[in-house]
Amino acid sequence: MSTADDQGQTDGPPGTPPGDGAPAEQPGYGPQQEDEVSLLDILLVLARNKTLIVRTVLVFTLLGVTYALLASEEYTSSAKVVREAQEGGGGSLPGGLSGGALQGLGINLGGGASGLTPQAYSDVLESREVRLAVVRDTFHFPDTERPMTFVEYANQPPSTLSKVLEYTIWLPWTLKSAVGRLITPSSPDVPAGTTGAGDPVLSSEEESAAMKTVASMLTATTTRETGIMRIAVTAGGPQLASDLTESFLSHFRERVREIRTEKVRERLSFVERRFQEAEKELEAAEEQLAQFLERNQNPTTATLQFRRDRLQRQVSFKEQLYSELQSQLTQARLDLQRRQPVATVVENPVPPRSRSFPNRTLIVLLSLILGGVLGIGGALIKGVFLNAGSTDEAREKLGEIQAHLFPERWRTEFTVE
Repeated sequence: MSTADDQGQTDGPPGTPPGDGAPAEQPGYGPQQEDEVSLLDILLVLARNKTLIVRTVLVFTLLGVTYALLASEEYTSSAKVVREAQEGGGGSLPGGLSGGALQGLGINLGGGASGLTPQAYSDVLESREVRLAVVRDTFHFPDTERPMTFVEYANQPPSTLSKVLEYTIWLPWTLKSAVGRLITPSSPDVPAGTTGAGDPVLSSEEESAAMKTVASMLTATTTRETGIMRIAVTAGGPQLASDLTESFLSHFRERVREIRTEKVRERLSFVERRFQEAEKELEAAEEQLAQFLERNQNPTTATLQFRRDRLQRQVSFKEQLYSELQSQLTQARLDLQRRQPVATVVENPVPPRSRSFPNRTLIVLLSLILGGVLGIGGALIKGVFLNAGSTDEAREKLGEIQAHLFPERWRTEFTVE
């Protein structure tokens, strides 16, 4: 009977696989992996780099406090409007489909002249016509001594601080604007509101800049379920925010009224012109008949009687035309009046009591959290690099990484402690 020694095998300690006595490279055998990191190792790294973490947190907290104290205060004022329901039925489409079924698609076929839906109101509010009317209004700005238009305020000469920031922090954007002006040829000077041919244009260059500024201050949201649109304007003062919101609201309602009543106003203008012409024609026909009767008080010949009858027929026709146009004129005026107003104010703008920006407490807390995260992350990365540099193979790899990513003067040498 043979033994383990006879078979060329040696008995190892318990847990050692049979064979050459060396631990097998399989799960359950061999030493633990060197790259396993325990919670104690992480805490040790953080404890050794506590100074780095604390300094990072203090720096970011200081930056957050500085920004929170120096950031310009902003206030938001809002108003709410709702579209009035149009009178009359919505009509029907071929096949019996009701026009109201297309309301969800932004199409309005019912008795109105504009076809505007609540979803289209925000586009009207942000249109060039409304913004141009707003920037031409006069406001009292917190940092000015006298009231001025928004165009004048937006195109004031920059302050000394703005010039310093323009050529330091904002230098890339300054160079970009300068290159854009060099590439784009400037147009010859023409009067504001006209082109070289005398046709109307969108606006002058200063007004365009003011319109972009005021557009960034405006926010419009529409609730699909109720159709209520909220108009909000953010400005540097509570009263200025309220005044700008009131200006947007006023010009918006006027613009919607113009769009919705455009066809009615065109019809009214046509009827008014035709009514004035019919009135003059009636007066001329009556004058001709009166002159004929004065000259021929008792016409006996057939020719005179025929001329009298013809003049009387002309007067009768002019009277009927005049009466019909007068009725149409009255009806057109009633239609125009019935279509106004088309947007009802649900909530008027008021000066806000509290600022909308900055939220100083939130900024400081976010800065504190960001500093802590970056400090801990930097400490862990530093610990990983230091531990990785403790072997020859790791030093060689880190040296190659540094050679590809960093200049030679920034490279460090990893040594084994």
